Amino acid sequence: MYKIGIILFDDFTDVDFFLMYDLLGRTTDSWTVKILGTKPFHQSNLGISVKTDGDISEVSEQDAILITSGKRGIPAALKNHDFMSSLILDPNKQLIGSICSGSFILHELGLLKNKKLTTHPDAKTALQALGGDVQDLPLVVNGNIATAGGCLSLMYLIGWLAERLFDVEKRKMIQNPLIPAGQLDIFEQLISSTIKSAEINNINDNTALEKT
Repeated sequence: MYKIGIILFDDFTDVDFFLMYDLLGRTTDSWTVKILGTKPFHQSNLGISVKTDGDISEVSEQDAILITSGKRGIPAALKNHDFMSSLILDPNKQLIGSICSGSFILHELGLLKNKKLTTHPDAKTALQALGGDVQDLPLVVNGNIATAGGCLSLMYLIGWLAERLFDVEKRKMIQNPLIPAGQLDIFEQLISSTIKSAEINNINDNTALEKT
């Protein structure tokens, strides 16, 4: 059983967390999911209180870590020294992902320094101003780190995680129940091609670096 941790903080974006948690919760025989934060409860941007399962210091014990987003929550988290110093992540041993402005945290930690990444379109300029190499793509993969831009790109992020931990069939099992009636083939082509393109770009970028 893999261990997956979701990083939460106050003023997180509701859809990003709840869709992420729902998608991951559609299987109980492959991984466990823990909500990690700095408090027993964290309140969403819309005022919904979510109970955490453990302290953020447990991140190093997880096989995969996913960071949620928040227009107000992320700036506050970045200024919280205790929060940031507790995020001891190791992309050599863990799969790490972020949705929308969660990529600001990965960038601040130095995990994506001089590497391509993506974020919510509305946050692109701010992340570029910090030195981020922001791509206009829904999913960007760098080794064991993936960033997703736009709330619905969670389908790609969780799909990437499922394929990395297991295979395409595991991804389909999780995602297919969410697909609109009559559009399964359309969405499958979109999801599969997006993940494949991100992985190919990842390989090409790494190959280019090795040649320099």
